[in-house]
Amino acid sequence: MSNLEDLIPIGIDLGSLHARVAIGNLSHHNIPTQANLVDTRPLPNVISNAQGSRYTLALVGIDKDADAAVESSRHVFGEAARRALARDKKPTISKDASSMVRELVRSSSSAGGDDEKDQNAAAFFQHLAEIACDASSSHPSKLRTVVSVPVGSTKEEQAAIIQSVERGINEAMAAKADGGKKKKKNKDEEDDSIIVGVITDPAAVCIAHGLTEIEHAGVIDLADPSKSEPASLWKNVLVIDWGASGLTATHIRRTSPNSSLISVVRHASDSSCSGNAIVDALVAHCASMFERKNKVSGLLDSVKAHHRLEMACESAVRTLSRAPTTTVALDGLYEGMDMSVPISRPRFDMLVGGVLKKAEILLQTFGADAVEFDVVLVAGNVCDMPAATTLVRTKLFPNAHAGRGDVPPDEAVAIGCARHAASVLSCDTHSKSGGKVDGTEGVGPSTRNVTVSPIAIGISNGELEKAIPLIAVGEPLPANVTRSITVDGSSSISIVQMQGESVSSKVIGTIDQGTI
Repeated sequence: MSNLEDLIPIGIDLGSLHARVAIGNLSHHNIPTQANLVDTRPLPNVISNAQGSRYTLALVGIDKDADAAVESSRHVFGEAARRALARDKKPTISKDASSMVRELVRSSSSAGGDDEKDQNAAAFFQHLAEIACDASSSHPSKLRTVVSVPVGSTKEEQAAIIQSVERGINEAMAAKADGGKKKKKNKDEEDDSIIVGVITDPAAVCIAHGLTEIEHAGVIDLADPSKSEPASLWKNVLVIDWGASGLTATHIRRTSPNSSLISVVRHASDSSCSGNAIVDALVAHCASMFERKNKVSGLLDSVKAHHRLEMACESAVRTLSRAPTTTVALDGLYEGMDMSVPISRPRFDMLVGGVLKKAEILLQTFGADAVEFDVVLVAGNVCDMPAATTLVRTKLFPNAHAGRGDVPPDEAVAIGCARHAASVLSCDTHSKSGGKVDGTEGVGPSTRNVTVSPIAIGISNGELEKAIPLIAVGEPLPANVTRSITVDGSSSISIVQMQGESVSSKVIGTIDQGTI
């Protein structure tokens, strides 16, 4: 097993178009000393790529050299891949669904999956692991990862992500070995878990802002119960994730005033409000202005010109988030003619007014639920736009708390994943083998104590010799378990204590539901 003190917690945000990686720090995972909605702990570092871009990867493709004696493929990542899309000459990359980060992972490891897509996904995560190792000066075997998944994702999609990440990091370890050959693992290394958690995007945003730990640290962190602070007043949170693929709003509620557990009440999405739709609106405007000025047509029919204009418009959208004006300028864009289209922020807001109106209609449905949101958190690069900020903070939810001001919206999910990974590694938890808790060394350096269930807890329909286990021995507490079970209407349900974790385990007692 790896030296626990050397483990590196990292968080991976798998967006629809981009992926981001954040590196956590175990020493930063300290219990806040004040009971309020402002968490002042240092944030994890978000890795930038060689081009200085905040998003680590953009597209994945295969660069095939047709002139080679033996056809070989080479993966191209990030901005290099996007620039290759805009070139007519080799290398060429086919822009299909597998080039999108989320589609790439979703298509791999599926039923009857394509081996080529599996390899692409593994290469994708191998590259992520390598840049994480470069940034943290560590070996891939030291990485312990928490990845994000969209709210409402299926178990199959989560399994695909786990398999792809593990395969990618294993490939990175193989590349570090002498001669590029995979190093044979010993028995202890085989038990190392690369993935220490899979959480949804809105949960990661809540963790990034410290909402899951700051209110009542004594529930999970029992190293010194005297440091426990009284719970603050937040109960309902609205997480607005507005990225490249669409707008997703999620209502999250704390299960009880003295618990750090959160649950998803409902969520709604609208792909027509996507960041891509905003960029497309600017692309269409710039193309129209160019064709009108130069008296030409067919600009967007040119694949090369379209990709170049799309990339320039994406940069212009980011610039307009910080400056009142910008210019979309491209040399020799189409038939040797240059483009220079000035864009002001009011003009841009008018162009995307239809998208903002659709977003407002979606978010108003949450305000119509007669629920007052104590906190409204934002994530995704669209939330950097001043018009989007005004819509959320001023027009729709003026009285809601905004969380930490130093959490960038486009990095919130990656930061939350990294903080959760650091939290897991800093707990006094142990792995399980054959249904039994391994009482030797924990999965991380123990800087916090966690209450675990000393017995198995399940439910019974009155036949105490038969019960269904829900919470296993050694599970961290508090625990929130949801299970759909069909019972006879005449049967009574009892919460029972079990000696073992199987259906045939002996029931050793019942729990009075009136005390729960």
